[in-house]
Amino acid sequence: MDLRKIWTSSFTRFVQGTTWQRVIIAVVYFLLFTFLIASNLFVSKLNIEVGDPSPQYIPAPWDKNIEDIEKYHRDQEEAAKAVQPVYNPDEDYISSLAQDLSQAFTALHDAMNSAQDTRLAKLKQTQPFALMAEGDLSALMRTPAEDLNSAEDTVTAIIIGRARNLDSGARTQADVAALKGKIMKDTEQSALSDPLKKFVQTFINAKVNRPTLLLDEQATEKLRNQARAEVKLEVHRYKAGQKIVGIGDIIDESTYAVLAAYGLIDNRTPWRSTAGIALIVLGGMAAIAVYVLQYKRANLEFKKMVLIGLTMALVLITGKGIIALNLGGAEYNALAGMLIPVAWATMSIAILVDVEAALLGSVVLAVFVALLGDPTLAMSSGIQVGLVALFGGLVGVHSVSHLSQRSDLARAGLYISAVNVLTVSGIALMSGMRLTVWAVGVLLGIVNGLASSVFTVGTLHWFESGFNITSAVRLLELSNPNRPLLKRLLMEAPGTYHHSILVGNLAESAAEVVNADAALVRVGSMYHDIGKLKRPYFFIENQFAQDNPHDKIAPTLSALIITSHVKDGLELGKENKLPQPIMDIIAQHHGDSLVSFFYHKAKEENEDVPEEAFQYDGPRPQSKEAALVCLADSVEAAVRSMKQPTPGRIEGLVRKIIKDKLNDGQLDQCDLTFQDLDRIAMAFVRVLTGIFHSRVEYPDLPTRGGNHASNAAEGTTSEDAKASGAPVEAYEASDSKEA
Repeated sequence: MDLRKIWTSSFTRFVQGTTWQRVIIAVVYFLLFTFLIASNLFVSKLNIEVGDPSPQYIPAPWDKNIEDIEKYHRDQEEAAKAVQPVYNPDEDYISSLAQDLSQAFTALHDAMNSAQDTRLAKLKQTQPFALMAEGDLSALMRTPAEDLNSAEDTVTAIIIGRARNLDSGARTQADVAALKGKIMKDTEQSALSDPLKKFVQTFINAKVNRPTLLLDEQATEKLRNQARAEVKLEVHRYKAGQKIVGIGDIIDESTYAVLAAYGLIDNRTPWRSTAGIALIVLGGMAAIAVYVLQYKRANLEFKKMVLIGLTMALVLITGKGIIALNLGGAEYNALAGMLIPVAWATMSIAILVDVEAALLGSVVLAVFVALLGDPTLAMSSGIQVGLVALFGGLVGVHSVSHLSQRSDLARAGLYISAVNVLTVSGIALMSGMRLTVWAVGVLLGIVNGLASSVFTVGTLHWFESGFNITSAVRLLELSNPNRPLLKRLLMEAPGTYHHSILVGNLAESAAEVVNADAALVRVGSMYHDIGKLKRPYFFIENQFAQDNPHDKIAPTLSALIITSHVKDGLELGKENKLPQPIMDIIAQHHGDSLVSFFYHKAKEENEDVPEEAFQYDGPRPQSKEAALVCLADSVEAAVRSMKQPTPGRIEGLVRKIIKDKLNDGQLDQCDLTFQDLDRIAMAFVRVLTGIFHSRVEYPDLPTRGGNHASNAAEGTTSEDAKASGAPVEAYEASDSKEA
């Protein structure tokens, strides 16, 4: 029992996917991606606080200048608090005091000049005289006029001077009492009379009742900022291996700051970050799923979706191991993620699945890799790794989007390396990376590109076999003329081999104008008639001046031999493990058309002969590629049988053959439009007129020996020499070849 066949068959059935299988696969990939990305959150960092004993001896991982930022901020605030606030006199309030004082002395002068009996009553109408006793007022009015004038100047100088003075003025309401005390003290020490001193006391009690200085916030903040700027940042130089803390040592604030600066402490719960990573993974998978459902539902099979997830998982698993590498220091270890070969996945997806899906996969995978490098997004290393992954992945997709030869994969590795170097250099310029660190990053970027190419080449065969997908690389391998089947075809059925090459040229030119898979069409054409290897001489293109064996057998047997080349081709293809798309072309390149020549020949002998006995088994072409091979096969054989192929006759025949195939229903099950058929006809005509162009007939010229060289026009077909004179369609079994 072949275990490999059993495994392949079981896996193929599984990846065809029922609804519950799709859900299971999606959940498995979701959990796998989340686990791979978030697992680093649960290891390697200390969960300690200030005042805890250290659980281990911790040396400095690498040389680093540790800046005590917290102490720096504390010192700045202390310096700012030490700055004395700037106060300015409250000019409005002080002016109001001066005006009230002036009005009081004016009222005193007026009262002294008024009638004796009305003086006191008139004086009490003005503050603060209403608050003074009559005896004090009477004594005050007995002050000589000349003393009163000098007293006004003295009182004004004392009150306003003290109120305006930045040292003695009241800054707050609590300072008002002290200001009053200073004014009274100055008054007591002055030469003023006692009545005037009483007046000053009453005035300040009545009028000086709030702060006389205002805080200048702008000037104060400016001084505080200057004080903060003068504070120096303390920098401690740690050498690699230098002790930070020993086992059991109490973690103080400065030690904690050093450990945090090295990124050795994480007191956050990992589950919160894990939940965030899970949401991002879910968003990335949803983006791919929505894109496929909306734009690629008809083209991307479930097995290809499984393949996309598998390639992404392999990259993340590889990245998990790469992240764990020790490159000789934390600065270098932070660059390890630049080795993750994201382009391996994106190139594989582009080759095996779809270019547009690969572009979207590049973006999603770059986000995943960035999180893999830094799950908490606490440092810039994750973003740096993500940028390298993004640009490398996109360039990888572009490099293989038009894969035409195996060397393109090697060239893709060089392109990825080049863009990685540019990306790393840009990151280095922006982040101020040291020269040695930049050099290591450049080296990792180059290795990344080359490794992506090598991994793609190494895994492509296994992806193709496991998921039964035919890639452009596989088609390139099958088109090699040294392949066993093609070599046999050339040696045993040379006419069929050259016919297949011409069919490939025709079909490929048509594929390019209708957006079909040109590589598949060409390779399918090369193998479409391999069934003729079983009985090559029963087909006219392989009969070289021999008797026609069909002249000696019944038409029904001839038709059976002709139609069996399809079944024989499928058996040969299965034995040689040809991919399914090639097998489909072999099976469908004649559809269920009628072997008309032998059918009509049989009807001459028996009118009741069943038509079904002279039909191919089908099925009719199901794809553009199979339809193009079907049309090119008929057109090439029919045009080859023409006696005088002019461009006009070739175009007329080509269009007639396409019309006959259409009317016969052979094109009903493929998605070719009428516009496509017109473009196909023009492409066929363009190629055929280049092959069957007119020739110049050379005259007979005498040779040196007197003989004549008879040079007929070039391009004579093998059909011209056939003995039976039967049209070529009898042996190819295609209605369109009867023209």
